[in-house]
This record gives sequence, structure tokens and C-alpha cells, in this order.
Amino acid sequence: MPRKELPLPEGWEKTRDFDGKVYYIDHINHTTSWIDPRDRQTKPLTFADCIGDELPVGWEEAYNPAVGAYYVDHNTKSTQLEDPRVQYQRQQELMLREYLGVARQAVSAQQETYRVKEYRLQLAQQEYRALHDTWRNRTGSQSSLNSRSSSSSKYDPEILKAEIVTAKSSVNQLKRDLACMKQELLFKEQGFQTLKA
Repeated sequence: MPRKELPLPEGWEKTRDFDGKVYYIDHINHTTSWIDPRDRQTKPLTFADCIGDELPVGWEEAYNPAVGAYYVDHNTKSTQLEDPRVQYQRQQELMLREYLGVARQAVSAQQETYRVKEYRLQLAQQEYRALHDTWRNRTGSQSSLNSRSSSSSKYDPEILKAEIVTAKSSVNQLKRDLACMKQELLFKEQGFQTLKA
């Protein structure tokens, strides 16, 4: 059963030029077009929307015995010998390669940041252990706790407790940051590998 064609929009007329080529007249706006106005409803609007060998709205493949196949872009009123689908695909591949280069740099930078944060976590854990050891040594000798003669804040039990709490909080925060960063880095690396393949 033949496909029923959509009617032309109101005010449009289909006609032919002196060579027999079809064109369309818009009597409302007093314009003419090589593009069938129904194409906007039935054809892909961009190369990204095309499936298979489709050309988007406004493009036409033509043939000339002297040059062979060529392509007419009625949108820009230009012609070209190169298949615009191949041209579009090459541009997409170039953009993907450029994006992969930028993505690789971003992943590398994040990996370096992750290594720096890991090192900061190690330092924070060392500081916490040192403060905790100092606390144990101080609480082990009652005479040190009762003696307030030392002017150093490291020997003041209340200040030492506060420093331990702060160090522990810092360690926990760095652990949370690293866990989040590790997950984000994993997703970025997987995405990079997927695009690369």
C-alpha cells in the first residue's frame, strides 16, 4: 500500500522550474524554496538526527555526469562534492579526540590531587597518633596532670584534648573527601575508557 503523502501547508504550492526541477511557492510570505515545507515534519533536522544514509532538512544529493554525485545545501545555497555525512562524521571524530585529550588531562590532574590528599591524610593520621600518644603519656603520670607549672600548651590536658579532637576530625574529613574523590575518579576513568573504545 503506497504511503499517503502529507498535504502541503496552507498557502503553499508545489511546481516545477523550466528544467523540470520541483520547487515550492509560499503564497503567504511571497517566497520560493527548493525545500519541501513538509520535510521539517518528516526529515531529521540535523546530521546528528540522521539514521543511515539520510540527509537532514535542506540537503539534497544530486548527480552530474561531469563530476558525479554532489550535494546541495539549500539552507546556505551552496554545493559541495564531499559527502556532508562523511564530513560531519570526521568533525565528530575530531571533536571526540579533542575532548578525550582534555578529559585525559582532567583525569590526570584529579589523580594528582587524589595523591596529594592521600599524603595529607597520612600526615594528619601521624599528627593524630602523636597527639594521642602524648595524651596517653601525660595521663599515665598523674604528677604531670596535677602540675600546672609548665607553660607549654602541649602539656595542658584541656588544650591537648582539644587538639586531639581537632586532629581526629581532620582525619575523618580527609577520609570522607578521599572516598568521594575516589568514587568520582573511578567514574571519570570508566567514562574516559568507554569513550576511548
